[in-house]
Order: sequence, then C-alpha cells, then structure tokens
Amino acid sequence: MYSGAKALLVIGALGMLGSLVLIGSSSDGLSDVEEIDWAEWIVYKGGDGEIYLDETTGYTVYVDKSNDCSVSVSAMFRGEEHYDAYCDSFYDFDNWMQLGDIYPSGSGNYDIEVDADEFVLVDWTTPMNTDMEEVENSAIGLMGCCLSLVILMIGVIVAVSKKESEVVIGQNQVILFPEEMASEEDSQSESPQKTDGNWWEQD
Repeated sequence: MYSGAKALLVIGALGMLGSLVLIGSSSDGLSDVEEIDWAEWIVYKGGDGEIYLDETTGYTVYVDKSNDCSVSVSAMFRGEEHYDAYCDSFYDFDNWMQLGDIYPSGSGNYDIEVDADEFVLVDWTTPMNTDMEEVENSAIGLMGCCLSLVILMIGVIVAVSKKESEVVIGQNQVILFPEEMASEEDSQSESPQKTDGNWWEQD
C-alpha cells in the first residue's frame, strides 16, 4: 500500500480510537454529575447575618419546603444587591426548596436576610464546573472523531487512486508470448537480407 495513504489511515484510526475513549470517559463523568448530592455542598446553615462569600463561587439559597417561592431574600454587599430570585423545584433536595442564587461581585462579608426561620447556602459552581469540564471533553472528543473520519476518508481515497493508477499502467504494458517473440526475432533477422539482396547492382 502507498506509504502516504497507509500513514493517513493509521493516524485516522488512532485518532478515532482516542476520541471515542475520551467521549466514553466524559459520558461516565456526566452521568455522575447528574446524581449530585447537593447536601454535600452546603456551606452555610442558619439564620440572617453577615456571611463570608467567595467571589469565585456561586451560591444557591434554600429554605424548608414548608415555605413557598414568595419568601423574601436579600444579599447586600457594598450597598448593592447580589441576589437573583430563581425558584425551581428541579434543584430541590431532601426537605429544602430552591429560592434563588447569589452571585458575589467580590469576596467579603455579605449581609444576608431571608424571611424564614432557617436557610442554607449551597455551593453550586464547584460540582457544575466539573460538569462543564466533562461537556468540553465530550465536545473535543466529537471534533476529534470528525477530524479522524476526514483523515480516514482521505487515506482511503489516496489508496484507491494509487491502486487504480497501477492497474492502468499494467494494462498499457504489451505481453509477448513465446511464439510471438520468435516471430518478432525472425522478422528482425530477415530485414537486413531484404535490404541488401541486390547489393552488386547498386554500382
């Protein structure tokens, strides 16, 4: 097989294999993220007060399910409100219901007030960042598969083109059998005699 085509096929096959492995490992990670136990990510549990929040982390406010989405929440820092109401039962866990999120603009003590006897703050960015990494790996794996498939197709086309050119060259070659070779030699040996038959008459 043509060396260039062989190299393309090997590269494409290895790339395809590596991409499939990456996609498979990412899928396993995504399935794990879908089963996050949010109780493990509680960073605060209690009542109103000044609570230290990290600017690199996003926090979700939860209250007991005996409440409803109308519970008032405030998260003040340097005179600005940082709470965004987002009540969605999809993210509820145990006996806690989601009310909304706090997006810190800087690290420091936030004056948090929740119109409930007790609330919890959950770090949602750390586990979700893991989720995003798995999504990115899946995307990279998918692009790798597409690129590897293109390389494989190019390798196949080059190999087929090379094979066809060799067949055409082979078809253009003339093969003489023993009888034809003997006849060809006889005709070549007779040619000088026919040419020089009346050499004495040329004077």
